[in-house]
Amino acid sequence: MSSNPLEADPKRDAAIRHEARLLWEADGKPACGPEGYIEKATDLIAIKGVPQGTPVKDLPPPELDGVEIDDARAGIDVDADPNHNFD
Repeated sequence: MSSNPLEADPKRDAAIRHEARLLWEADGKPACGPEGYIEKATDLIAIKGVPQGTPVKDLPPPELDGVEIDDARAGIDVDADPNHNFD
């Protein structure tokens, strides 16, 4: 596991998302959703470390390690042909 918080670490990211969900549920599931607890969860994981057995559902398969994937929220490939019709 990487100790540099600036390096991408899928296991740490999964642990942060899991911790955020637990914090959100413990607070009665307010409207902000688990995303509102990411900062607090990040701090807690930085202190506690990534616990063994953290659910890591969102890890990419090993063969995709290092492959850049476009942000699905953008809805388009920013490197695509500008003349391409996305409809």
